[in-house]
Amino acid sequence: MRSTVLSVFAALATLSLGSAHAQTAAERQLLDRLNQVRAQGVTCPGSGVRPAAGALAYSAQHAQAARLQAAYMGQSGRITHTGRSGSTPRVRAASTGVNAVSVTEIIYMNAGVNPEQAMRWWLNSPVHCYWMTERRYTRAGASVLPGLRGTAYVIVLSSEQR
Repeated sequence: MRSTVLSVFAALATLSLGSAHAQTAAERQLLDRLNQVRAQGVTCPGSGVRPAAGALAYSAQHAQAARLQAAYMGQSGRITHTGRSGSTPRVRAASTGVNAVSVTEIIYMNAGVNPEQAMRWWLNSPVHCYWMTERRYTRAGASVLPGLRGTAYVIVLSSEQR
């Protein structure tokens, strides 16, 4: 069952989104800003001071996983970590070739916002701020796509590949 689900998502990713997708300026801005936050450290609501963490390396596979969820959120108008056919962040990441011990997805959607506003919202959210600054994460990809209820912002982060 799991291999069938992964195969379906890999096929969907290749057909609907293309296997090679150039990073947009907004996607680059989002990851650059996240790396700035990680480099300086930050105080997160609820968890206090988060020390500086290493820069996240861009990964096309992570970006493809982020695009799967951003496209779903944009088409459905739902802000959710559950994707098409009930997929989870880990399943979507695996479908694009990410095979890591830890995988996290952060999401945001709203009308009339830009990458900096999405980042500020995440930094004011205890759970998002914590996971964005988690030191074990070393790779990431982002997607920024317009949709029914606004623009969907998705970042997929992971630890090193197994």
